[in-house]
Amino acid sequence: MSTPTSTKAEFRAGVQCEFDGNTTETVAAASAFAFGDEFVGAGHTAGIPAAGSPAVGYAWVKKIVGAAPPTVALQTNSSGGIIQCTLLATSEIEEASLYFNDSLSVDTTKIGQAEWRAALSVAPSLAGVQAAVGLGSAWVGGALPNQAVYMLFGWTANNALLIWSRDGQGNTYNFAAKPIGGSAIATDTNMHLYRVDWSNPADIAFFVDGGRVNAVGSVVWAATGGAAILQPWHTVYKTASAGLATLSIDKIDIFNGR
Repeated sequence: MSTPTSTKAEFRAGVQCEFDGNTTETVAAASAFAFGDEFVGAGHTAGIPAAGSPAVGYAWVKKIVGAAPPTVALQTNSSGGIIQCTLLATSEIEEASLYFNDSLSVDTTKIGQAEWRAALSVAPSLAGVQAAVGLGSAWVGGALPNQAVYMLFGWTANNALLIWSRDGQGNTYNFAAKPIGGSAIATDTNMHLYRVDWSNPADIAFFVDGGRVNAVGSVVWAATGGAAILQPWHTVYKTASAGLATLSIDKIDIFNGR
């Protein structure tokens, strides 16, 4: 039996947030704009529509690249609802992505944060295999990170959790995530809480399981106008190889000012 929840509160991204005192998971925030999904219900079990053909009243689409093909689908009988983006062993270029059909709606010029409960349930097994979860601009095919603007947690076959960020204004970052004063975070297959807080453009903060994993001031954000408006982004990608990767997303919460 799981430990009983002890709900606490603190200011995160400039707004009061309630969170699970045992796991640090954000459960509510006094924010003007909020989006959340636990991936349960008929909208998900009906099958995720393809990119370019969104379903009325349903936020998500999937981008599938590959003849085999890879998949983006609800995991059968998963506790709390889990969407999996899965590559296959076929030796070919593949992509399996879940996003908002390029309906960009998260304004990073406003105070906000996004949090995912996710797992790299199958880690990238060969060079050229990659995965990411975070926020990005419109879809662009090819090796990651590849969008014009993004703030992402990323993985490659080097077994380290990475931070990828690009604001389109010359600030681009690619480095290993690690607690301040600690060592780089090695990839595992367990569920973790990944959170990014863009409330201070001079100091974008990345967190894993409630602990900060980038140094203060290490990521600066200067995106403006339409380029600063992003969408949730979840993807696995590989070049022509037999490599594998599976990204499992259990929940997403976004809190943003208007």
